[in-house]
Amino acid sequence: CSSDLIAQAGSSLCSAGSAMAGKYVNEDSVESERPLKVCAEAGRKCVRNIHQYPVLSAEWIALVDSLKQLSRLVQLEGRMPVNPKVLETQGRDAESTGTLWDQETHENAIRILVEEAKVNLCLRMMTDYKRWQMNDAEKRATMEEAMKAYEYNENQLEQKCIQFEECLGMLLHRAFMHVETLQLMDIPLLIEHCGFILETVKVCGSESIGDSRLQETLVLCYFGSLMKHAEALNNAELLAKTRESNLIQMSVEHYLKYLDQIPADTKLTLAEGLAAMADNEDFKTEWEDFFTAENAKANFLMLEEHLSNPILQEKPDKRKDLRPLTDFYACVKRSM
Repeated sequence: CSSDLIAQAGSSLCSAGSAMAGKYVNEDSVESERPLKVCAEAGRKCVRNIHQYPVLSAEWIALVDSLKQLSRLVQLEGRMPVNPKVLETQGRDAESTGTLWDQETHENAIRILVEEAKVNLCLRMMTDYKRWQMNDAEKRATMEEAMKAYEYNENQLEQKCIQFEECLGMLLHRAFMHVETLQLMDIPLLIEHCGFILETVKVCGSESIGDSRLQETLVLCYFGSLMKHAEALNNAELLAKTRESNLIQMSVEHYLKYLDQIPADTKLTLAEGLAAMADNEDFKTEWEDFFTAENAKANFLMLEEHLSNPILQEKPDKRKDLRPLTDFYACVKRSM
């Protein structure tokens, strides 16, 4: 997708934002809908450019530019005022925040990513990229080959890699916030990806913790989204795969080791995911099977002091949302 089209979409979104905020705007006019259509057109062009290519191939480098443009569109949409008209949609659940198709906030880029069936592909691309990145010998050989083939130096290629991970990771994170996305996902692959990231950091360490755009931090958001929406997915399979991969314990250990570097938004996403997990009916009946390792229960209880209590001190209004988690602490304590 061209930068010109993105620039046009950005300008149109700014105009739309001003119009929607205006007091005397005719909201039903065709003109008021045009900016969003321009944005959707730009987003669809970018999404259709997403294909899987070998890392640092010419096609892959071009793909990075499309991902950058798409992530910019997502950021632009995030600044748009909410659309009050969706509240009047017939049949919409007034108690929910809506789906990608009828929510108040604008997420056309993410919606198109789902409609074009690209989210699973994006996850596979990220999985392959991280495995490539962790293989020092393969990465070095690919970098040297790319430097010979293109007019890029090593620092420029490293920057392309960072941009790829940041932009694609943000798109995945925003997509996984929606249950309708996860319902179409290869959940075992997502759990496997989370496990790989957590295990690799445990063994090799990482300098990326704290950067909310990189996988070593975002993995906690992915885990939180899985737990939050588990009961609306194939709950039994998801929990079985989670138990098999030891994902809960690895996530807890990862958080406790790097808690001082983890952003506040990531902490809240993790806490809300754990609260949903604790309130999951299937999990409640077999929860001890997830804590068989030595110190697993003790480590989990450390979250009370280092995760939920600080959140509740800062955001007392979250007490109801986190109640299942705080109740679960008491349950774990009684079992010890």
